[in-house]
Amino acid sequence: MVEVYLRDSNKTIEIESPISVGKLLKKLGYMPFEVLVIKNDKLLTRDVILKDKDRVEIREVYSKG
Repeated sequence: MVEVYLRDSNKTIEIESPISVGKLLKKLGYMPFEVLVIKNDKLLTRDVILKDKDRVEIREVYSKG
């Protein structure tokens, strides 16, 4: 299982692994340009495969104009 911390809602969920970041975002209803996916202080791209026991954080991106 992959542990996913949703920063904006302060929730942690678990998702079946392996799964790509792109598929994870689709499963959670996010568009890739809406969020940052972070693992060990590094930004992940949609093609990265998340494996068992990985921990990632999803942060929503806000634009002020």
